[in-house]
Amino acid sequence: MIGRDWLRGFLRRHPNISKRKAQNLNPARAQMLNKAVVSDYFAKLKDLMKKYELMKKPERIYNSDEKGCQLNLHKTPQVLAERGTKRVHIVAAEHGESVTVVSCGNALGHAIPPMILFKGKKMKGEWLDSLPTGAVAQMTPKGSMTTDAFVNWIHHFSKFKLPGNVLLIFDGAKCHLDYSIVETAEKYEIKLFCLPSNTTHELQPMDKSVFRSFEYYWDEEILRYWSLHEDRKITKQRFGIIFSKVWDKAATPANI
Repeated sequence: MIGRDWLRGFLRRHPNISKRKAQNLNPARAQMLNKAVVSDYFAKLKDLMKKYELMKKPERIYNSDEKGCQLNLHKTPQVLAERGTKRVHIVAAEHGESVTVVSCGNALGHAIPPMILFKGKKMKGEWLDSLPTGAVAQMTPKGSMTTDAFVNWIHHFSKFKLPGNVLLIFDGAKCHLDYSIVETAEKYEIKLFCLPSNTTHELQPMDKSVFRSFEYYWDEEILRYWSLHEDRKITKQRFGIIFSKVWDKAATPANI
């Protein structure tokens, strides 16, 4: 029977091999993320960039993505406890309401002010007070993206993009695929290009750069906020206070 000593010896003999924690990958993503699909995507992307004369113009190549942000901790924090302690708790709400953050940036590293989607029907002015400069907010039934909200986001995006043709890369969520979106984008000279389905976990730039660090900074800021507020409630009004600090750290030109 192979034991731990054998494993340690094996790893010493093969320094190019290390122990890693495997990540879950659903079958659909495993099937779609292959060389043929990815190569075809980049070939079409190159053709499109040549067609609209966007080669070597990173300031005209944009990527947008959405992130569901729970008004709570995203990950359970590590703590120090006395050895032998069986249960260690942190006092926090088990389920927090979610909002959606719509992020966009170009290949030069410039970020478009975000859009925040709150759940509900009626917007309160104080929810906008602490958001980053230029940011906008909208109400949607579930606090997630809808076709109407995406059209409104394109209007918002058009105010910050460069004049002339730009390329916008985004995922093919159902709410992104509507003729009204194409019409609005065409009006502002925005060329739309969809990522292949079930590949965004590796090919979506904003997800890999900005939102990966966003979760870490969000949890860090939540714990700091809780240390100052005993009720530990994160409301829509308080969201902007926390989000603005986190956004400045995550959506940096270096990350994008």
